[in-house]
Amino acid sequence: MKNILVIGAGRSSAALINYLLQKASENDWFVTVADTNLESAEQKIDGHQNGKAIELDVTNIIKRREYIANSAVVVSLLPAFLHIEVAKDCLLLQKHLTTASYVSKEMSELNEEVIEKELVFMNELGLDPGLDHLSAMQKIDEIREKGGVLTSFKSYCGGLIAPESDSNPWHYKFTWNPRNVVLAGQGSVAQFLDNGKTKYVTYQQLFKENRTIGVPEMGEYDVYANRDSLSYRKIYGISDIETMLRGTIRHHGFCLAW
Repeated sequence: MKNILVIGAGRSSAALINYLLQKASENDWFVTVADTNLESAEQKIDGHQNGKAIELDVTNIIKRREYIANSAVVVSLLPAFLHIEVAKDCLLLQKHLTTASYVSKEMSELNEEVIEKELVFMNELGLDPGLDHLSAMQKIDEIREKGGVLTSFKSYCGGLIAPESDSNPWHYKFTWNPRNVVLAGQGSVAQFLDNGKTKYVTYQQLFKENRTIGVPEMGEYDVYANRDSLSYRKIYGISDIETMLRGTIRHHGFCLAW
């Protein structure tokens, strides 16, 4: 039986853990969910025969390595700054690793060693970043297969509250760590390309510099620049593109409320 260790049982973890448990029997998986809050981990496992909840203080190196050593694959759903400690343990113990977070500089620096040890470290596997990358490449490939030439790329992604639950001035509800929502983009500069010119937007201006787009049959939405769009030109294979913008999409009124 292959043991999958999920570190972190916060708001963002439920869908993944449910999926792993649903597929556990047919794939001979055992899912261990570790969190500082044992009750939260137990709620996610919900008594499933192929799952177990454990209490883990991720700063306890001995315990952390003990659980990683007994796993085939580690999924880190910790705050982004803690991924690197788990990643180093996975390298040491030769275990595969996945996260939903952006690839940090520290994580990138492990690349050669990961390849050398024939391990798989996959990051950016969430909604954003994640699903937006997949849909972007799908469209880019479709256009190229038809002989098209890309001159502009704009992608907007985000979790939107269902209309029947849209009941506050923000037109938004927290489905992940509220602190991280507030900190997202803070202290950094969003950058993108607009008709060949590099644009920079500070956090203080981010929600003032928003744009409004119309979605057929859905209405108007707010969109604003999401971190560093420029680095994805090479990754997407569109280095010579004139306009490159990866943005976050929210219900109209979100940016004004912010």
